[in-house]
Amino acid sequence: MARLLSQAEIDALLTAVPAGDEVAHAHVVSTGPVVAYDFRRPDRVSKDQIRSLHLLHDRFARNMTNSLAAYLRTGVEVSVAAVEQFSYSEFLMSLPDPTAFYGLRLSHFDNLGALEMNPAVAFTIVDRMLGGSARGALPDRALTEIEQTVVDAVVKLVLEHLTETWRSVVDVTFSIEGRETRPQMLPIAGRNDVMILLGFDVKVCDARGMLHICLPASVVESAGLSFSHGWQQAAPSPTPTQRAQLLENLGRVPCGVTAMLGARLRAREVLRIGVGDVISLGVPVRTPVNVHVGDLVKFKGRLTTAGANAVVLVESAATYAMGGSKGQ
Repeated sequence: MARLLSQAEIDALLTAVPAGDEVAHAHVVSTGPVVAYDFRRPDRVSKDQIRSLHLLHDRFARNMTNSLAAYLRTGVEVSVAAVEQFSYSEFLMSLPDPTAFYGLRLSHFDNLGALEMNPAVAFTIVDRMLGGSARGALPDRALTEIEQTVVDAVVKLVLEHLTETWRSVVDVTFSIEGRETRPQMLPIAGRNDVMILLGFDVKVCDARGMLHICLPASVVESAGLSFSHGWQQAAPSPTPTQRAQLLENLGRVPCGVTAMLGARLRAREVLRIGVGDVISLGVPVRTPVNVHVGDLVKFKGRLTTAGANAVVLVESAATYAMGGSKGQ
């Protein structure tokens, strides 16, 4: 039968433990800084795809700056502020209420997207479109039906540019599915669905606010490697062999070569033209004429003869071949 230790013997064993062992034990249990991880929101889009989305929408922002400035006839600045992935519930919690909120239909996809325009930007656009100076105090209320109809036209312009931008990556067309002033009232996605949030900083006149475009992660996933290895990489330079083959193939393509001579006649003179009439072209023999290859002015020549034929003698290459006139 095993002997039981007395309390005095237990205390003696504890006091005999070396101090170094206590330090080692403390080192083992130390876990360092704790990083929170939400298992309900996995990262479905890679960092490379996030960077590619940022570059892709830089081009979208530049196009929108020019289009909105021309449409509103005032100074506009649009720039990419953030490209991140969130759950749909986190996106909703970040939005003001009320605001200009739109559901987006994506062709070829079952899931919906969303677009939110900050009230500061929306009211400034409405004021500008209705003839105001867009410099007054902004109202603290929801958009009326008439005001939202005005904003609809700008949102459609945004979606046209968004469709054009995404066409280089995936075949999708963006259109308005519905709109509300309270985001929670328009069902778009499940609370835990992973969404890609594109944030744009927009300045119209003196007003500044955010434009958010929220897209389902499945859209990016369907594009696959197109975001990482597609549109943003330049085509490699052709090798000497490829260049020679290209020149050989192009050398067999027939091209129309035309010397353009023209004359100006009144309509009544044109109506009286008959067989045997002679039309003066008004071009002296020594005056250079344009020689076209296709629709481009490529050479300069002069009129002459070769035996019984009238010909054009090519004397030089045209210095304005890419932007010159098509003829005289």
